[in-house]
Amino acid sequence: MESRPWLLRRWCEGRSNVSAGRDRLQTIMTNPYLLQEILDDIIDLLHDEPETLKRCCLVSKSWAPRARKHLFARIEFQSPSELESWKKTFPDVGNSPGYHARTLFVGCVQLVTPSDGEEGGWIRAFSGVKSLGLDGGDQYNRGLRASEISLVPFRELALTLKSLRMGRIYLPYAGLFDFIISFPLLEDLSLTGVDDPHFDGYRSLDGLAQTVIPSTSPPLTGSLDFHVLGGAGDIARQLLDLPNGLRFRKLALLRDHEMDVWWITELVARCSHTLESLDVGYTFRGTFIYIWPHRQLKLFPVGLDPGSFDLSKAVNLHHLVFRPELQSVKWITMALQTITPEHRDLRQISIHMPQFLTLLGTGVGRFLGDAACREWSDLDCFLVQFWESRSIRLRAGCVSMGQRLEGTEDCIGCLLPEMMKRGIADPL
Repeated sequence: MESRPWLLRRWCEGRSNVSAGRDRLQTIMTNPYLLQEILDDIIDLLHDEPETLKRCCLVSKSWAPRARKHLFARIEFQSPSELESWKKTFPDVGNSPGYHARTLFVGCVQLVTPSDGEEGGWIRAFSGVKSLGLDGGDQYNRGLRASEISLVPFRELALTLKSLRMGRIYLPYAGLFDFIISFPLLEDLSLTGVDDPHFDGYRSLDGLAQTVIPSTSPPLTGSLDFHVLGGAGDIARQLLDLPNGLRFRKLALLRDHEMDVWWITELVARCSHTLESLDVGYTFRGTFIYIWPHRQLKLFPVGLDPGSFDLSKAVNLHHLVFRPELQSVKWITMALQTITPEHRDLRQISIHMPQFLTLLGTGVGRFLGDAACREWSDLDCFLVQFWESRSIRLRAGCVSMGQRLEGTEDCIGCLLPEMMKRGIADPL
């Protein structure tokens, strides 16, 4: 074993890439004295080559364990048929390759039953999962009741789980919150598209549900991606009331309702001392009117005041992303005005415009009106000042697959003319 460093250097020097690993596979079988540790390191080079790893499993029993470690590192059940196929293929939990998994995604939570988390249940095999994704899939289309969804079996992953992503889950917020805090090591949390079946109209701040606050809470030191439909205030207040506080380094907050202003600003304020990246914006709202034959007109409401963000204490920020409503960007300028010279790590500011702007092109100014254009002009001047004084990278545009680059540039040129004139706005 003392020769291992020398052998590793000779074997892998200059070959730390996937193609090098594949080239060596044809020759290493002729060397009966190759150490298992070196073989494992070579297979590690192929971690993102699933087809090659599958062939490795057929070569030798000594190759299979390391290859399976990468083959089963990420398991996804996108549909009910995939989950049922897994359960039939690996009925014995003790022999299931699920223990290799570090990331698990279940896109059909409606099929999970309490027995799946009990002794012999398939969830027990995933004892090393660090990242869990849960999605309701076609739950809405099937009209399932909240009582038909069970998340409790996944609490078997509490000893290892550090990242939790939940989307399209239709459950009472109290149950969701209890589920979240049941993972003592949780760092990253994503709640996108979850909804409460008991919600009936947005409640006032005084009318938010009161819950029993636990004595301890997860560390929550990673990222928070938060877009809750309708009454987001209930679950936001529960997070804010956790006894250990919030120490997220990254926040991605999308507002769905005008009453959500308070919790967005409060989340930013509570995490200001640890915050490194902030992504905040609106759900784009509008109303379609259908005109016969086969034509439609979309009306856009007047922008609402999204409140103000005080970023003066968030001195660790290095990246800011704003997703404004088309007709209201004054809040971005107000937030940038709270940036101080102490924000030494701030390197990039991105403005994500609504995607449909590329269709308007140079006519976007006439579409917005004078008041909104003045707000964009003020933002334009302020961003130029940032670039001149601090050399901060500026990015702007419409993030969408298949959009014309020239259309995006036309929009930037109309809304942010000084940035475009100086060539300091990188298209998104």
